[in-house]
Amino acid sequence: MAHSTVAVVRRTKELTNLQFALLLAVPVVCFLLLVVAYPLGYALWLSIESIQFFGGYQADFVGLANYADILKDAAFWNSTVISIRFTVESVILTLLIGLGLALVLNRPMRGRSLIRAIVILPWAVSPYGAGILFQCLVQGQTGLATAIAHLLGSSDAFNLLTRRWIVEILAIGNAWNVAPLLAFFLLASMATTPTRLYDLAAIDRMRRWEVFRHVTLPPLRFTLFVFTCIITVLSLRTFDYIYTMSRGGPGDASEVLTYQLYKISFQDLNLGYGAAMSFYLLALILATTALLYLLWGRREAQ
Repeated sequence: MAHSTVAVVRRTKELTNLQFALLLAVPVVCFLLLVVAYPLGYALWLSIESIQFFGGYQADFVGLANYADILKDAAFWNSTVISIRFTVESVILTLLIGLGLALVLNRPMRGRSLIRAIVILPWAVSPYGAGILFQCLVQGQTGLATAIAHLLGSSDAFNLLTRRWIVEILAIGNAWNVAPLLAFFLLASMATTPTRLYDLAAIDRMRRWEVFRHVTLPPLRFTLFVFTCIITVLSLRTFDYIYTMSRGGPGDASEVLTYQLYKISFQDLNLGYGAAMSFYLLALILATTALLYLLWGRREAQ
């Protein structure tokens, strides 16, 4: 009888799966509420106010007027187009460079560990440092194109920081910074592919493209999808890299939404208008990732 009573007591002290899950989740949820919900709520409050600092601080309720004014703002739509263009080019370049690096690094070669350590170095560079580096590489006096021209006997200077090429240059630098991380994740996925599949492909005399398409690529598709989402979000929200490299110029040629937000909020001190625009940026990020899931991710999840 005593033993059964002890057993009952011990059972009552055990946590259920739901209780254990809540014990782990509640601290995380509280932390997220502290660091995310409060700033988000404060930004929402700012977006429906007209904040003035000159002549004394004053906040006037304007409702959805800021949101309506943004939709009539030509600068907002111009920045949206530039952001989408920069993001699309960054994603494509990152996927191509990352996949190419992974295929090369997956081959047996001498000093492969050293080469892999060198390849990952761009990822260790901060976006701020990447912006300064690429600014030096593409501007007229110290640029790489100018140096190559001088080696070939020309005295001309080639400045690539122009309205025509600035978005492409920014996308190249962004891809250079992020692609090594993608390459190493793809390498990890390649390591899970059984070598016997390549042996069977050799027996069937499959061409290199066919081997890549039917053996190498299928295990990588989910990783490519996940990183496409990550790179998309990072590219849409990037600021420090663009600030250090082009500062939105020449003119407004590289004024992405984040740079537009910086100008409105911290230079013009129009906090209500800037807060409202930040929610449009958030909506763009959510809509883009949802579209990627519907067009690509849903198939990979099946």
